[in-house]
This record gives sequence, C-alpha cells and structure tokens, in this order.
Amino acid sequence: MIPKSYDRMSRRGLLLSMAGLNPWLPLRGHATPAGAPRPNIVVLLSDDMGWEQVGLNGGKEVRTPNIDRIAREGLKMSQFYVQPVCTPSRSCLLTGRYAWKTGTERRPTGSARQGMLRDERTVAEALREAGYATWMVGKWHLGEWQAGHLPRARGFDHHYGHYGALIDSYTHTRGGVLDWHRNGKPVVEEGYSTFPLAKEASSLIARHDGKRPFFLYLPFNAVHGPHMAPPDYLKKYEHLGGGRGAQCRGAQRAQMECLDVAVGRVLQAIRDKGVDRQTLVVFLNDNGGPRVVGANGPYRGFKSHYHEGGIRVPAAARWPGQIPAGGSTDEMLHAIDLFPTLCRLAGAGIGKGLPLDGRDAWPTMTSRASSPRSEIVHSLQVMRAGDWKFIEQGASYYEWTGQPLQLYNIREDPYEKQNLAAERPEIVSRLRERLAYYRQFAREGEPEERIPDYPPVVYGEEENREYGESLREKIKALGANEEAESPRARQQRKK
Repeated sequence: MIPKSYDRMSRRGLLLSMAGLNPWLPLRGHATPAGAPRPNIVVLLSDDMGWEQVGLNGGKEVRTPNIDRIAREGLKMSQFYVQPVCTPSRSCLLTGRYAWKTGTERRPTGSARQGMLRDERTVAEALREAGYATWMVGKWHLGEWQAGHLPRARGFDHHYGHYGALIDSYTHTRGGVLDWHRNGKPVVEEGYSTFPLAKEASSLIARHDGKRPFFLYLPFNAVHGPHMAPPDYLKKYEHLGGGRGAQCRGAQRAQMECLDVAVGRVLQAIRDKGVDRQTLVVFLNDNGGPRVVGANGPYRGFKSHYHEGGIRVPAAARWPGQIPAGGSTDEMLHAIDLFPTLCRLAGAGIGKGLPLDGRDAWPTMTSRASSPRSEIVHSLQVMRAGDWKFIEQGASYYEWTGQPLQLYNIREDPYEKQNLAAERPEIVSRLRERLAYYRQFAREGEPEERIPDYPPVVYGEEENREYGESLREKIKALGANEEAESPRARQQRKK
C-alpha cells in the first residue's frame, strides 16, 4: 500500500514503478504553442552563488537590482534544482539528461582530456536545426582539450570565453595556461573577465540582423574563485575582508556586484535592440555556494553536497507579455527541464537524440500548473519522489562523505532537520528499489586521461598545436596570478 502522505505525483510515479513502467517516458515531438511567437532565448548562468546572496532570495550584503528585476518582472522559481558542482549542472542544462548518463557526473580537472560524451545532443544543436543563431559566451567546463568536446562542436555558431573550470579574471589563464578563446582561436587580452563577457554578449545582440531568432547561453565565471574584482568594487566590501584571496568574503561580494552589473548590461542591450518583448531571459545558478564564502541559509549544506543547500539554487525567468510579472512558483523543477521547455517555445524537435529526462515546464512557468515531474534522480544514491527525499547509506560526493541513511519530507521539512528513515521503512524500501531501476540507464564517462605533455601553452588541442609557440612569450608577459587560486583549486589543477 502506498502511504497517504505521498502527494499525487509521487503516488503516480510509484504506481508506475511497481507496474514495471517508466513514468519518465521521453517526449518525442514538439510544437510551438498556438499563436505564440518564437522567442529569442537568453540563459544567464552564475557560478557558485549562495542561495541567499541574491536579492530575490532576501540577500542584503550585495544589491542585485538587475538579477532581481528578472524575477520582479517575471517569475521566481523557488524550488529549482541543479547538480552539486559545475560540470554536471551544465550538462543537465544543455542536454536535458541526467549527469549520470552524460559522462559528466565527475568534473574534469585542469589537466584532463575527457569531456561530455560525444553522442549527447545539446539544446544548441536542437535550436540551430530549428533556425536559431546560437551563441555561447563564458565558461564551458564540459571538456577543454579535444576539439570534439568544445562549444563549436556542440551546436554553437559562436563562442567567446574559457573552456575550463576557472581562470584568473584579469589574465584569463589557469596556472600559466591561457584559457581565453574566440571561435576556436586563442585571445590574448587583459580586462576583468565578467565585463568582457557582457560586452561580447551585448555586441552579438546589437549586431544581430533579426532574420532569425537567437539563443544566447551566457555562463559567467563569477562568482567562482579565484575571487577577484576591480579595485573600486573591492573597496566597497573591504569591511568583510580585504584582498583578492580565495577565502575572502569581501572579494566574493565585490565579484557578485560585478556580476549583477554585467547582467544589467545584457538586459540593456536587449532593450536597446528593441526586442525586449520578443526575448525570454532565464537566470539560474549552477550549484550551491561553497562552504568558505557561500551563504545558502536557510538550507543545509554547500557546494558538492546533495543536501538542499548544494542543489537548490536561485532561478527566475522573464518574458514580457508571456510570463506574468511578479509571479512565483514553488513547484519542483530541474535544469534538465530547460531543454524540452526551450525547444517547445522554439518549435524545435526533441526526438532526434537520446531520450530526455527533462519535462516541458512552460505551463508551470506561465499558468501555475503543477510540476510536470514526480521525481528527480539527483544521483544514483540520492533521489526525490514527490515530497520525499532519500539519501542512501554511505552516499558520498567529493567532500560530502559517508552519509547515514536519510529520508526527509521536503515539503514539510525543507531544511532537512528531521530524518524519518527509521520511521518510514516502507518509503525507504520503495525509493531504494526505484534507484535500482534507474541504475540500468547509467553510462560510464570517458576514460580519465591526462593532456599529453601537460601543461600546454593554451587549452584546446588544435589551438595549442597551431598557436602555442607563438603565444608563449605573450602569455608570460600577462603575469598570470597563480597565487589567487585556492589551495583546493591548485591541487585539482596539478593532478
């Protein structure tokens, strides 16, 4: 018997599971809603932001009027989930599939050759096939060496930014290796990274000929470490701790303000182009804030944790005339839901690639409909079914180690204070069986291999081969600030 405390969707999921059916049958067709225009689409992704750092979630240390405006003039999504670290969240967003299927559950280090599995189809590929111009500006982190892993091989007509996890914000290097590129060629330039990214995105919008809609994916490296910001911004937050060090709250808050300024510049570019009412803007963060500088309260946990503080993130969407202003939803959604949702609006087919795990969330975003999903399989050790969240005994992920068996009712206990595993063994048993079912769909990632003759001069195998030697002295002259990296980042890079 299914416990009465299950909500409607979790009961449906369990009934289908017990019948041997998959409640997440892939979508196989799509059409633009009747009479709705195909929008330009802008996805803004921040990096390592804490839940309560942004004003739309009550943040007060840093004013974020531009990010807040997306929610105020559109929809705030207060139960939006991602993965606990960068790479898997990005793969989920771009493929509509769980990271344990895309080969990205473990993020690549700075010396790694591997990347997202090459048979994965991205939303950029789907939208380009539907006639969209596809632009990516910012941080990739789904493979930084082999050409087949890089943005222009994954559906993007244009790319500007970096391939790996982190850079010095001024020299655009990591451990002395250049990681700054435009369309498959290295770029040696100075300038605080957040602002050139906003400038590039704004320029693309300004120059767009309007003959077809555009898709802009703009994943900022802010507010990821090393925490750096221009001096005038740093000065405003020096009372929280001066300098640029990776453990400095003040520098991270200065970086946060720069991020909001950059978001404002992109929003202004949309207005200046006269396409404000033809453009859907989605904002989200890639994982919870890290322990050292994050502010994820009131939720438990930090980046790399599967507790709510590591996976529930700020999210908002704005499309004047289509998304009612000032709305909010507490329905359960995940980054994988963006792929089918965006394809629906674009009239793009989704049946061409591997089966999607994402569901079309547009009715939830516009008409207060219930979530299209009953489950989230956060990992093969952690899942959500309706209101229930299950963490298997021994679950671990990076610094989140050796977990006891846990069961929470997230609707009643979103802060995960009351472990009900001992009291509800029947739910534990059923969710354990559900995870066992999903394991048959897991896929191995690419083998872990080191970039040959590491370190290269520049990331990108072909770029390093063609331009490396001619760039060596120019890169040295940049004076890459390796000291700005955190000890953890340096250790990861040197593996």
